[in-house]
Amino acid sequence: PVVYLYPTQPTNLSVRVGADVKISEPLYPEGGWQDVLALPDGSLTYQGQGYESLFWEGPGIGEYPSITHGTIVQRVHVEATLRHQLAQQGLNAKESADFMEFWQDKIPEQPYVRLTWLNTAQMNQLAPLYISPRPDTVIRVFLDMSGMDEPIRLPAQKLQSIPRHGFTVVEWGGLTQMR
Repeated sequence: PVVYLYPTQPTNLSVRVGADVKISEPLYPEGGWQDVLALPDGSLTYQGQGYESLFWEGPGIGEYPSITHGTIVQRVHVEATLRHQLAQQGLNAKESADFMEFWQDKIPEQPYVRLTWLNTAQMNQLAPLYISPRPDTVIRVFLDMSGMDEPIRLPAQKLQSIPRHGFTVVEWGGLTQMR
């Protein structure tokens, strides 16, 4: 996942992930990222280097939730559906564009694609984020995407956005299940 930090004033932060981090940018040290200078525009400085976000990848410490809801779309409509669903969940234009750039070439090629989103509460169970000082608003979205040869019936998800106020953290991530 990609983590954006938007404090209300320049702030030194620590960010730790409840996961077995395998890949990261910048390098994720034992105990997490310490002394990250975050500015209100989302720009970050860590160990003298500038970043737009923090990136981590690896299995969470919690149990992965069952997939019981989602959206089944024809492959040709996946990108438009993703853009709409990202906006529904409160991601801004830059966050959505970054998401699409990362995931565009990872969309399954089958005729249909299942899109299921994990929300903040589910992500907090799966891979908690520990940020100090604590943010006022946390928005975490994680896409579980799977290709299908035939559509299936799946109850729709009710996607909603959390209003941003004060120090806001936004995280997006996902995985593709190849069949």
